[in-house]
Amino acid sequence: MPLSIVIVIISYLLGSIPSGFIFSKISGKEIFKIGWRKSSGSNVFRHVGAWQGIATGLCDIGKGFFAVFLAQHCDLSLFSQVLCGAAVVVGNNWSCFVKFAGGRGIGAFLGAFLALSPKLLVFSVIPFLLISLAWNSSIGTIFFLAVSLFLSIYFSQFQTIGVLTLVSLAPIFVKRLSPIKEIFPVKEKLTLIGNRLIFDDDRPCSGFRIIRIINKLTWW
Repeated sequence: MPLSIVIVIISYLLGSIPSGFIFSKISGKEIFKIGWRKSSGSNVFRHVGAWQGIATGLCDIGKGFFAVFLAQHCDLSLFSQVLCGAAVVVGNNWSCFVKFAGGRGIGAFLGAFLALSPKLLVFSVIPFLLISLAWNSSIGTIFFLAVSLFLSIYFSQFQTIGVLTLVSLAPIFVKRLSPIKEIFPVKEKLTLIGNRLIFDDDRPCSGFRIIRIINKLTWW
């Protein structure tokens, strides 16, 4: 078996390590039964605890980074490195260790992105942070992916970051639709699908986060 295929499989298994599930289980909670029913760092942070969510996010980023780093260390081609990054995202979202449940893939994507091009990641993540603070992190993620794709073309890194972004779009957005079986009984299917794809929730995000933050700071 070619080494590149072996490393891609290892990358999937690495991504499948259910860090969010583990940290939640340690805290006595079933992450797939609460909140958004995903093992993403954001779900763990909001519905389990701060340190558990931060630890989950760091582990997810670490998985993505190490998978690509391993491919680089083994002197695999750029395309194989990208495949390893995508395999981590797929493993993170559909883990073979927890009945193919998982997270949203953003942390694993960030880790792979970091290993391939840390400078480009810094530029791409700025609009994500601004939009997440001002409005909504799900909307920020969409802008982040779009900016990543644009900058990969602008800085002639499409063969790595651009391809990684395009390949990762499917697992990231398909995971937003889950649980997919809940969509079929609903009458307004297109509305639910749109809300989940854009806002990663069953309902659209109402209001801007920055306004809520300001109101909390000035309530007195």
